Amino acid sequence: MFKSFKAKVENQLDRKSKVVGSDKGCEYYGRHTDVGQAPRSFFDFCKDHGIINQYTMSGTPQQNGVAKGSNPTLMDMVRSMLANSNLPEFLWTEALKTTVHILNIVPSKSVPKTPYEI
Repeated sequence: MFKSFKAKVENQLDRKSKVVGSDKGCEYYGRHTDVGQAPRSFFDFCKDHGIINQYTMSGTPQQNGVAKGSNPTLMDMVRSMLANSNLPEFLWTEALKTTVHILNIVPSKSVPKTPYEI
């Protein structure tokens, strides 16, 4: 998934990916073994393409401010949407997609354009 995201972003913006930030989840970081760290293919892919991996410290979600801060807002909106529509819970992914779409077309204080316009 990251490979296609990287290609799309680099083609559309005509810029190279330089840094990827993540937690130290085994899907990004690798796994610990008796002899040290065994990197995963994601780490190797980044290394091969000159992308720097930046990891947050364990137990510090505040270092992932935007991502971690957005999740509760999204889920609150999804719950509210489902509760007020009397739709079944299995449609929560559709409600989440709708919520993200709404947030992408609403202006914010920090940027003069909406994410959709950008």
